[in-house]
Amino acid sequence: MTPDTWFLYYEKIVVTLKEQFDILLEESCVYFRESAHQIGFAILAYLLFCIAFYYISAYVRGRSDRGHLKNVKRVLFITAHPDDECMFFGPVILNLAQRKDCELFLLCLSTGNKDNKGSIRKNELWASCEILGIPEGNITICQNTLLPDDPNVHWKEAEIADIILHHMESLVIDTVITFDKLGVSRHANHSSIFYATAFLCMEKKLPKYSKAYALDSINILRKYSSFFDAPISYLLSSYWYVVTLKEAGIIQEAMKAHKSQYVWFRKLFITFSRYIVINTLKEIEIVDLELDLLLNE
Repeated sequence: MTPDTWFLYYEKIVVTLKEQFDILLEESCVYFRESAHQIGFAILAYLLFCIAFYYISAYVRGRSDRGHLKNVKRVLFITAHPDDECMFFGPVILNLAQRKDCELFLLCLSTGNKDNKGSIRKNELWASCEILGIPEGNITICQNTLLPDDPNVHWKEAEIADIILHHMESLVIDTVITFDKLGVSRHANHSSIFYATAFLCMEKKLPKYSKAYALDSINILRKYSSFFDAPISYLLSSYWYVVTLKEAGIIQEAMKAHKSQYVWFRKLFITFSRYIVINTLKEIEIVDLELDLLLNE
């Protein structure tokens, strides 16, 4: 076979491969464009569904208390620092504060003195709670050197448990609401409160008329999806509280009362956080705690 013949074969092969490549590239572009359109429409449809779902759950919820805690009369919120109450528990506090048959109490286990601003932050907490609807006389702020404001320090569960139990018994608390084991932000102080409450449950030291509930921690994508998380919250949770945009504005005003803490990343938090518009809770039950202990062993 002559060199010219080889060259002709080579040229034909190159032309054929180029044509096949062009066809493959064109078909791939068409496929990705169609897929992008379909994904875009799916995302748009989901977002519209989330908006409709949130509107119904937030603005029509007054007709039903489905998903809300039942038979709660005296509720104790247990937080670690001033500003926890509005950053994380705002929706459930606002909902319960509107009930005439329910009295709210707050136990804050530190003054938030990490930056030597404890005295300032105490006053800010009172101002925030006034906006949310918790009376000043129902607020207790602990000043205990064993409970430092430090994200890397796990508070002693026995110490916290004694404080919690004392308040529950003296105030005849029937419902406790606090953090779960992840503490929303994986803050060691937050998690310590859960383990102290779990200890009381495990040891059956809670008053017989009392129940304890934990605020659900969620992944970071859901955490900053605002009201778009409403359908997932309803699907995955036993108890939920959703506020209107106007009520979310009240929670944001409560956060602004914490002037010493109102820095840029907290401004972003209250703008995008799902915890400003939605709270979901789960009951702290002995069976679940025992299962959790077995899984960790």
